[in-house]
Amino acid sequence: MEITKKERDRLIQQISKASGVAQYALKEKMTDEQVIQASQHLAILALVKDANNFNRYKQGLKTQEANEKLKAFLNPQHSEILSAGKWLLNALSKSGSDRKQTLLEKELVHKEDYNDTVIGMRDSVTEIAETSEEAIAEAQAKIAELEKRIDTLKSQLFKIQTYISSNYGAAKWQVIKKTFNVG
Repeated sequence: MEITKKERDRLIQQISKASGVAQYALKEKMTDEQVIQASQHLAILALVKDANNFNRYKQGLKTQEANEKLKAFLNPQHSEILSAGKWLLNALSKSGSDRKQTLLEKELVHKEDYNDTVIGMRDSVTEIAETSEEAIAEAQAKIAELEKRIDTLKSQLFKIQTYISSNYGAAKWQVIKKTFNVG
């Protein structure tokens, strides 16, 4: 059964008023036959109007809540991605072992690579310490050797001074001492 456009619009207006459903939705989704049938039961449609309005109200609240959550999610200050990016920039601004340790805490460095580096550093420190100990031991031996040589030379100088002073006189020793600038 077909109806005129004017009659269809009038019936849809009555259905919309009775049910609370928007006219554009009724026009879009109902056939002429459905419009006629629904218009014959306006009292029944009026019974669901309050439930339909409450449903819209609740849907509006849910939409508002979803929009607030979306705004919070999109807020750069609360963004997990932005926080992770800031942390990564901070970690990468560090150098050497501090950087590796910071990245290792978040499991961003392969543990074996980190351990190899730490072992290498320990080996280097041990090698440097051993080399230093060897150098110190060599220096101490050289110092002892030089002290012994100095003692020998002082002893010889004293014997020379005694010989010259005894055999040629103290004045002669003073001349030699000034000439060679002897202690």
